[in-house]
Amino acid sequence: MTKLREEMRKEMIEFKSSIERELRKEIRDLKNSVSFLNDEVEKITKENADLVGDNKSLRSADEQLRTECEAFKKRMSQQEQRIIAYEQYSRKYNFEIKGIPKLAEEDLGNTLPRIGGLLNVPVTKNDVEKCHRVPAKNASSKQNMIVKFRSPSRSKRDLVLQKAKKTRISTQDLGHVSNTPVFINEHLCPALKQLLGAAIAKNKAANWRFVWTNDGRILTRKDEGSHVLHIRDASDIEKIA
Repeated sequence: MTKLREEMRKEMIEFKSSIERELRKEIRDLKNSVSFLNDEVEKITKENADLVGDNKSLRSADEQLRTECEAFKKRMSQQEQRIIAYEQYSRKYNFEIKGIPKLAEEDLGNTLPRIGGLLNVPVTKNDVEKCHRVPAKNASSKQNMIVKFRSPSRSKRDLVLQKAKKTRISTQDLGHVSNTPVFINEHLCPALKQLLGAAIAKNKAANWRFVWTNDGRILTRKDEGSHVLHIRDASDIEKIA
C-alpha cells in the first residue's frame, strides 16, 4: 500500500511538472507574441505618423501649387488683356464693311464717299489713309473691306459708325444689281471678334435682346431696363443668363 501511494505521488509530481512546463512554454510564446505585436503596433504607428506628416506636406505643396497656378493664370489673363487692348488700339481709326460684292475692277476709294452720302457724312478720299479687302475663309464668301481713316478724320469715322447703326444700307444703294444688306462695324481684333461671336450666341440662347460694341468694348443687356454688362473675357459670357 505504501509503495502504491509512493508511485501515485511520483506520477502526480511528474504530471504537475509536465503541466508547469507546458504552461511556462505557452506563457513564453504568449510573451513573444505580445512583444511582436507591440513591435508591429509601434511600427504601424510610426508609419502612420510618417504618412500623416507626408500627407500634410503634400497638402501644403498642393495648396502652394494651386496658389502659384492661380497667380500665373491671373498674370496670363492680364497679359492677354494688354495684348488685346494694344491690338484694338491699333484699329481705333478703322471700321469694317461687310456685304459688298467684289467686282473685277473696282475703286474702293469711290465707294466710301457714296457710303458717306447715304449716311449724310461727307467723306472724301483725303479722309482715308487705307482701304482694302481682307481674304475670305473660302472662295464663296464675300471679302470684307477694312477702312482706315487718317488721324484728323477720326471724328468722321465715329460718325459713320454711329449713323450706320440707324441707317440701313444695301448693295443696291451702292449701284449693285443685288439687293442685300451692307453692314458697317468697328474693326475688332481677332480675339474680340471671337468674344463677340460667343456673346451673340449666348445672348440668343438666354433670350437677351441687345449686344453691341462701342470703342472696342463689347456690351450687352437683357432688355431696355436692364443694366449693361461689359464683356471683357470668356468668364463674363457666363453672366449672360
